[in-house]
Amino acid sequence: MSEVGESIIKGMEEALAFAKGEKTAAVVHIPEEINVRRIRKKLNMSQAVFADYFGVNLRTIQDWEQGRRVPTGASKNFLFVIDKEPDAVRRTLVGENA
Repeated sequence: MSEVGESIIKGMEEALAFAKGEKTAAVVHIPEEINVRRIRKKLNMSQAVFADYFGVNLRTIQDWEQGRRVPTGASKNFLFVIDKEPDAVRRTLVGENA
């Protein structure tokens, strides 16, 4: 079986165990560092547009990108999801159906 196939089966087994109540937690892999500038540029957005679109203060975006502050907690997780699934975030924020 391919590595992808094994990964899919493992994921389905974990989901089934979770649904049955046999597993109550998931392991989340958020990287130590989030590169906000790279994420923003990947989406081809200015700092102002990115901040407005995702509901983050413009000054916060600037501070993150210039290294004066580091995203933590929910902000870090949200940026990770934006990086991995920007279309899903967009659909959710604008209220579109999947």
